[in-house]
Amino acid sequence: MRLFIISNRLPLKAQRVGKEFRFSRSEGGLATGLDSLEMSVEKYWIGWPGLYTENEGEKENIRLYLEKFHFFPVFLSSRQIHDYYEGYSNSTVWPLCHYFFSYVQYDRSFWQAYREVNQLFCEVAVSLIRADDMVWVQDYQLMLLPAMLRTYFPAVSIGYFHHIPFPSYELFRVLPEKADVLKGLLGADLIAFHTHDYMRHFSIAVQRVCHLNFRFGEVRLLNRIVHADAFPMGINYRLYYDSILRPEVERALYQLSQNLGRYKLILTVDRLDYSKGILHRLKGFELFLEKHPEYWEKVSLVMIIVPSRDQVKKYADLKMKMEEMIGTINGEYATLNWTPIHYFYHGFPFEELVALYHLADIALVTPLRDGMNLVAKEYVAAKRERPGILILSEMAGAAIELPEALLINPNDINEIERAICKALQMPKQEQLKKLRRMQQVISRQTVNKWAADFVAGLQNIRRRNDVLGRKLIGADLKAYFRTVYAKALHRLIMLDYDGTLVGFAEEPQEALPHTEVYEVLEALVGDSRNKVVICSGRDLDTLERWFGHLSLEIAAEHGAFYKTQGKWLQNVHGELWNEEILNLLQQIIDKTPGSMLEIKRTSVVWHYRNVNNWLAGVREKQLIDSLRRPCEQLGLHIMRGNKIVEIKSPACTKGAVVRKLLEKEHYDFMMAIGDDTTDEDMFEAMPADAVTIKIGELSDNARYNLAEQSQTLPFLRALL
Repeated sequence: MRLFIISNRLPLKAQRVGKEFRFSRSEGGLATGLDSLEMSVEKYWIGWPGLYTENEGEKENIRLYLEKFHFFPVFLSSRQIHDYYEGYSNSTVWPLCHYFFSYVQYDRSFWQAYREVNQLFCEVAVSLIRADDMVWVQDYQLMLLPAMLRTYFPAVSIGYFHHIPFPSYELFRVLPEKADVLKGLLGADLIAFHTHDYMRHFSIAVQRVCHLNFRFGEVRLLNRIVHADAFPMGINYRLYYDSILRPEVERALYQLSQNLGRYKLILTVDRLDYSKGILHRLKGFELFLEKHPEYWEKVSLVMIIVPSRDQVKKYADLKMKMEEMIGTINGEYATLNWTPIHYFYHGFPFEELVALYHLADIALVTPLRDGMNLVAKEYVAAKRERPGILILSEMAGAAIELPEALLINPNDINEIERAICKALQMPKQEQLKKLRRMQQVISRQTVNKWAADFVAGLQNIRRRNDVLGRKLIGADLKAYFRTVYAKALHRLIMLDYDGTLVGFAEEPQEALPHTEVYEVLEALVGDSRNKVVICSGRDLDTLERWFGHLSLEIAAEHGAFYKTQGKWLQNVHGELWNEEILNLLQQIIDKTPGSMLEIKRTSVVWHYRNVNNWLAGVREKQLIDSLRRPCEQLGLHIMRGNKIVEIKSPACTKGAVVRKLLEKEHYDFMMAIGDDTTDEDMFEAMPADAVTIKIGELSDNARYNLAEQSQTLPFLRALL
């Protein structure tokens, strides 16, 4: 099996040096983490090589070099780099996802370039992948790619990982292309995030925008399941934990100790970005120096800032403000023997970086919003058995896994100041105790476990989708059913009504049977070998009015009433509910615009088809919680259906109707078709060899599936 990782950048970036190209490792946690994966699958990588060229010869040279590592480049024009990468990805999506709404820039050309580049990535991928491969799409630059790939490979296993925060719906909804983005992501089988909060935000956005319901982290589309989950990304733990044992790191540590070892060191390592909280951190450190002169000439802040997009005005402005603040603080507090802030505007080699991690007394990691933040984990691992304190923003994804860190609100400079003091005063034994606990966590949740868990999850969804996909009724199955149907001498055909014979309407009374419904039913009941039963939650009067003239049997209100040989039989008598239940239902209706109450002879139903999905989910849970006690007292069943909650007798189920029918007669062909959760009882009660068909969402109980309600009548016609 082959795994194709597709990300904006390859782990190697090309740089032009004269007439030659030099290749070096790409910066960033994603490239570093994924490049260190140890996996049993054959691994390939598709991405941008990091430079612009129009020269076909240069492209070919880069392509040939990278293919030696199973890397496949996607070349972008200068316009695409500007509009797709700097534009839509980093001037629209990035600030939106990091809650910097005022920084969001909208430009239609940005969106057009974003779609165009996603299609370019798709074309390169399609030329390489096979139907039995796994595809793992990485991050916000390629959110349209999963759906694009799905059009070429309907059955290929596609995963997507979102490495930055996914914003709350109230923020995400302002994105003009929100529906396109979500549909793009739903092309994947597994959509993953660093934390459950981000996953929850995504699922709510899907419910509100796409009108699809997530249940237990899954949404069922017409022909497959899409699963969403949280997989916190880790690091190569042993690499960082054992780094101090390497001679080159020991040499770097010795040199750093000579230069900086006289002071307590606070270390920060960031990419230049407004989401990292750099200015707030400097203000917090300045406040610390102002309030605590006793630490002058004893504590220094080492700031490593990796250059990033400093040609963009907002980043250039941030760099200027940051350097002005550093200059002001050093000018105010520096002495001949002491510099408060050591500032480095460049990346460090691995050996020097891990030596700094090991040496630093405090790591100050204070992003205003961050998907995970691997620096925090790298610091904890590299400390090995040396004391140290991690001060960590509660807005970073890593905070969920590392509660032993000193967690702070990065917007509060007073809290930053207090945390620095607390860290400096913390006894070494307490520091070591906290470090060991954090090391235990991150030593288990490594980057390889992260990847292995994701791939295992993707494989599991693939297996489930393969099984469920085989349920879809195509031409071959139709021909088979027609043959079996034709040979049978005694047939039982059970049909749901709403969502099966007819589509749903905004108002239940508007979902009337049309001419084709009558034609199909008349053809079915016209064959003496057929017993046709309409089994519905509809009330007796409505079903009698619509179908009373046909020679078929009817189960109304899930079997509370049953019509056979032209006569109605009543299986449940009288009103089963009381005033308390009606009052609770009315309270929910009053608070839920668009919902309504239907009172039948033996049940009451709360309808919420016209209610906002998110609000409906909240009210449904509130209603069921409030009804549980009074319904238990009266021995009533609370049933969740398709946009309904119904209170009824537990004896009235479609499964009970099936069991009674099977007790009386023997059939050599049995078929049940339905679309709702209430039909699951019917499917389950049918014998294992019966033809049970779920409309729309896939079902674990039904053996077969029709993608949508409009296919039901043509399928029945095909049997005749």
